[in-house]
Amino acid sequence: MYGLSPAKSEVPNVRKKQTLLWTVSWSPNDKWIAVGGDDSLLKIYNGKSLQLVKTFPLKSMIRQVNWHPNKNIIAIATHNDSLSILNLDTRKMIRLRGVKYGARGIGWNFNGELLATADNEGLVKIWKANGKLLKTIKKGDDNSYFSLHWHPHQNTIVVSGDDIRLLDTTGRTLKIIKHRTDQTGVLAVRWHPSGNFFASADYGHDQIQSLLQFWKANGTLLKTMHGSKAEYRNIQWNKTGTLLATASDALRIWNNKGALVFTAQSEDLLWGVDWNSKSDRIVTTSINGKIKLWTAQGQFIKQATE
Repeated sequence: MYGLSPAKSEVPNVRKKQTLLWTVSWSPNDKWIAVGGDDSLLKIYNGKSLQLVKTFPLKSMIRQVNWHPNKNIIAIATHNDSLSILNLDTRKMIRLRGVKYGARGIGWNFNGELLATADNEGLVKIWKANGKLLKTIKKGDDNSYFSLHWHPHQNTIVVSGDDIRLLDTTGRTLKIIKHRTDQTGVLAVRWHPSGNFFASADYGHDQIQSLLQFWKANGTLLKTMHGSKAEYRNIQWNKTGTLLATASDALRIWNNKGALVFTAQSEDLLWGVDWNSKSDRIVTTSINGKIKLWTAQGQFIKQATE
């Protein structure tokens, strides 16, 4: 399945030193978990045992990985121009050419026919699944984007950087949102599975507290939540849309009304987070390279070991 088996790694000696793991993505069938970070290695783990299955060396530090909604394909955003699409069945790697300085945001649309990137030049690019560039969407500055997410039923995109923008694939900017008066970046945005609203989470800094916010699809603020003691690095809704997991100084789980329902403490800062398809498991990655599995209530299950 997926052309993967617990055989030898693609590199002879996997580096075991602690490394910042930016991102994690569960495969649609829950069998595999993709992880990436500053060691420039895309690692595939067994979704139940957290056993390392395969390692694919890349030429740049990894900023985000995103599994195709129904194929054995992973989109990979990197720190430099090595953005790519990896087919795990064929091992074929397609380079996304034209992103000069890397990107943090990458994601498939709802049917997997389109891919979008939000890059460090402040550009959103729309690609076909075969890597062909279809559209480049510019804004009035070249400030970096940090996050991107497609609407679950439509070809509209929410992107974030120093503001939040709603775009469509024709290149129109539908809305620009200044999420607060303080100057701080929005590190993560995610549509609710209903498509009726989306969540955003920011960095904060110094004495400015990080914010988690819910917004209507038209850009109207619904709710602002406090509670994190560090920046929110990633956020993910479960597949049913009942719970939102946030990665910061702890794993926090919120309901879709914005109430905090569970908190799982972490000994280091969490950066990556994702749910399985059954919405009963959460996987996190951390600043010190830890990969952990949790229940939907934030109870620790196990940690990956290599």
